[in-house]
Amino acid sequence: MADAERKKGCLWKIALLSLSVPAFILITEIIFTIIPVDTYFENRFFLVNRSLDYPEVFKKDHDLFWRFRPSLDITSRFFEGKRYRINSYGLRGDGIPPKSDRIRLMFLGNSCTFGWGMADNQTYVKQLEMMINADPSLPKVEVINAGIPGYSSFQGRRFFQSDIVPLKPDIVLAMFAWNDQWAAAGNIPDDEQKLPRQSIIDIQNLLSRLKIYRMTKKLLLSAVEKPLSEELNRQKPVYRVSFADFYDNLNAIVNYARVERIKPILLTSPIPSLDKYYPARSNSPMHDYHEYYNMQTRLAARNNSADLIDIAQEFNKYDNLYDNAPKDPIHFNAEGHRIAAEAIYQYLKANPFLLQRK
Repeated sequence: MADAERKKGCLWKIALLSLSVPAFILITEIIFTIIPVDTYFENRFFLVNRSLDYPEVFKKDHDLFWRFRPSLDITSRFFEGKRYRINSYGLRGDGIPPKSDRIRLMFLGNSCTFGWGMADNQTYVKQLEMMINADPSLPKVEVINAGIPGYSSFQGRRFFQSDIVPLKPDIVLAMFAWNDQWAAAGNIPDDEQKLPRQSIIDIQNLLSRLKIYRMTKKLLLSAVEKPLSEELNRQKPVYRVSFADFYDNLNAIVNYARVERIKPILLTSPIPSLDKYYPARSNSPMHDYHEYYNMQTRLAARNNSADLIDIAQEFNKYDNLYDNAPKDPIHFNAEGHRIAAEAIYQYLKANPFLLQRK
């Protein structure tokens, strides 16, 4: 009898203990909902960037590091209050039909292609679609924006093979450089980063919905993570993607596209002209490095006999394509998007065979 009572008491303790954890989480979530807490932790290193880790917008991915959560209207502090529509494929814009009678163009790239700060119809991707479809001499097209903020060419190469090729584009246009030349997280380049296996990442993605998880993570990182000034190796900087690897990534995109009977077109990445946007006699290592990456793009196009549209060179003709170049030299304004769309449109109009389906 005494043993039975002890066993019953033990079971009650186990049951209460089992319920106490979810009860604590539930109560904490309710409290944090009533009393909002700031779980934002900013870090410029992209692979461990908590702003990119925003669970409302992004989720972690073993191969791509991060991707959009699908089927959402997104906004956050990271997106500076702007609102964007993400479709079921995790891409910006409306839904994508499985097949299309129109020529399907897909744009790979980073936040410039995504259209950072731009309304849907202002991005160069959308403007190009409107330009082509308004031209009776050209076939109708469907243009899809596959730009993901923060992506390097390393991620773009993987994203192209895993997510873009299955959508069966007729043409893929790729613009990278800015994130490739960014400082590598932990001084480890993209291709050497080691992420947990996907099953663990799936658990992290699930837990990231909880405010207590995000708050705990913020407190831990605030305590242990070194400031950016100590993380950077200024004597021997490590970039997310080296020049050689950048060339190889573009090379791989071009060649894989051809295997899949997709026409590849490479785009150079614009940067504000030192002459037009900065004080006289300005020097900028950032500009030098950016040009080195663009040189790799031109070289990859030439060595593969691939089509190249030199958007960077086109931008050098203008002085009104950036709202505040010293503060944000990466993202061009609405006029910049129009100029980029116009340059691509004119190239396709001069080479109409590119818009013919194989």
